[in-house]
Amino acid sequence: MFHFGQRTTLIISILIMLLTACLLVWRPDYNFFDGGLITAILLTIFIKKDAATRFMGIACTLLVVIIACLPHKNPNLAEVFIEHFFSLILVISSTLLVLFLKRLYRTMQELNQALEREVEKRTANLELALSHLASSQAELKDALEKEKELNEIKSRFVSMASHEFRTPLSAILSSAALIGKYPALEDQPRREKHVFKIREAVIHLNELLEDFLSLGRIEEGKIHVHPEKISLHSFAIETVEEVQGLLKSGQVLHPEVDKTLEVISDKRLLKHIFVNLLTNASKFSPADTAIEWKLWQENGQINAIVTDHGMGIPEEDKAYLFSSFFRARNVTNIQGTGLGLHIVKRYVDMLHGEISVESSLGRGTSIFIHFPNLQAS
Repeated sequence: MFHFGQRTTLIISILIMLLTACLLVWRPDYNFFDGGLITAILLTIFIKKDAATRFMGIACTLLVVIIACLPHKNPNLAEVFIEHFFSLILVISSTLLVLFLKRLYRTMQELNQALEREVEKRTANLELALSHLASSQAELKDALEKEKELNEIKSRFVSMASHEFRTPLSAILSSAALIGKYPALEDQPRREKHVFKIREAVIHLNELLEDFLSLGRIEEGKIHVHPEKISLHSFAIETVEEVQGLLKSGQVLHPEVDKTLEVISDKRLLKHIFVNLLTNASKFSPADTAIEWKLWQENGQINAIVTDHGMGIPEEDKAYLFSSFFRARNVTNIQGTGLGLHIVKRYVDMLHGEISVESSLGRGTSIFIHFPNLQAS
C-alpha cells in the first residue's frame, strides 16, 4: 500500500496520462502532447515503489504506439511515425531514468543507514571504553583512598598502641617489682593491692588484643555468620554473668527480656556486640549507677537498647563514633582503643541490622540496635 502522499501522486500521474491520451486521440499528429506522458512518468519519482514507475512506463509506451498507429490528418505518415518513434524513446528513457534515480536514492539511503549504524556502533564502543575508563579511574581512586586510609589507620594504630600497651605493661612491671619488696606476712594487703593492679592491666591488654584480632579477622573476611536458635532470656543472663566482674563498684546491670523470646541469629556475634556495649556503658559511667539493657520483638525485628547514665557524647563527635580508632574528646583519660563501636557496627551490619546512638552530654547515652528475627519470619 502507498502512503497518502504517494497515492495522490500516482492518481495525479494517471490523470495526466489519461488527459494526454485524450488530447493525442483528438489530435494524434500533435506529438508535443507526448510531453504529458513524460511528465506523468517523472512524477512517479516521488513514489517509493518501482512498480508504479514500471506501470506508468509500460502504459505510456503502449499509448504512444497505439496513437502512432491511428489515422492522421497529416499526409506524411513517415514523418508522424518518426516523431512518435522519438517520443517513444523519450518515454522509455524517462522510465529508465526514474528507475535509476530511485535505485540510486535507495542505495544512498542504505549507505547512509549503514554509516549511521557504524557511527552508532563506534559511539557505543567509545561510550563503553569511556565507561571502562571511568570505572578504572573510580577503582584507582578507591584504591588510593583505601591506601591512604590504611596508612592513616597504621599511623593511628602505632600511635595508639605505643601508648595503650605501654601503660598496662608499665603497671604490671612496677607492681611486680613492688610485690617483691613486701615479703613479710603483714604486707599481704599491699601485695593484694598490686596483684589487683596487675589483674586490671592484664584485662586491659586482653581487651586491646581482642579488639585488634577481631578487626583483623573482619578485614580478612574470616568471620562468617552462623545462625542458630537462641533463647534471648538465657543469652542475657549468660552475658550479664560474664560482664558482672567488670562493673564498677555499686554499678547495677538490669536486663529486661521476655523469657519466651527466641531469635535465629549468630550467638557469637551477638555476645561480642552486647559485651562490648555493656562494658562501654560501665566504663563511661560513674560508680553506683544503673545500666539498663532491654530486648524485645516488634514486627519481626529484635530491638535492643543499652542505656547508661554516664558522661555522654559531645554532639560534634557523634558522626564519627563508628570510625576506627576514634575516641570522643571527653574520654581521653579513660583507657580504650577506639575500635569497640567500629567493630560492633561491622558485626551489626553482618547481621543485616542497624545501630544508632542518642546521647546528651553529662546525662548518659542510649544505643539502639535492630536486627531481623528469622524465627518470626
